[in-house]
Amino acid sequence: MKKIITPLTIVLLGLSLVSCTINKPAATVKKITVSGTGSVSVQPDLLTMHFLVRTAGQTVAYASERNALLTTGVINAINEAGVDLSDITTVKYSITPETPNNASSRYIVTNTISVIIRNEEINSKVIDAAVRNGANGLTSFEYVVTDKTSALRQARTLAIQNAQDAASLLAGASGCKIGEVLEITENYVSSGNTEMYSLAKTASTPIKEGNVSVNSSVTVTFALEY
Repeated sequence: MKKIITPLTIVLLGLSLVSCTINKPAATVKKITVSGTGSVSVQPDLLTMHFLVRTAGQTVAYASERNALLTTGVINAINEAGVDLSDITTVKYSITPETPNNASSRYIVTNTISVIIRNEEINSKVIDAAVRNGANGLTSFEYVVTDKTSALRQARTLAIQNAQDAASLLAGASGCKIGEVLEITENYVSSGNTEMYSLAKTASTPIKEGNVSVNSSVTVTFALEY
């Protein structure tokens, strides 16, 4: 006897197939997440410094007038030492009582001067000129690379390679191998020699230029294959 499949039977079979597809669990992707770092040493082309001119007095007027005279002398001396006036900037100015809530306290006036030195040969000359003309503090001293494009590209390449090596080692030790990259995140920072100094009037200030490290740090997730 010939079996006849009605349209209703076909619809039910179709619904059954769809149901099997929907309820089938997705394949679990085995993965590994590692970190990698890369660093490239670069010759800096700038030196930035923040000089302090700090004065004190029983009145605000005396302390500020004294500060203005000394600051003007410091700026002129730095300019004469070879720094363009456009590279000399006041970045902070403050007037504060030496002892808060005390009417008899002296007042402290501080002028912070930012200096950009583009010629490494005058580094020592600039510091000596500032100190001898009234600067009594140096709050930052940093070598800077203005164009880090090439160095950063190299650092990124090294960081990725470092992450791949780490992932391959860990995967191999567990009987697997790494597959495609699933995710990459990066955080990089360029660091120089940043320090704080207290200045005194001495003969000559020896300054030895240091390199700047351009760094890349990445976190990479790889698929694992068996």
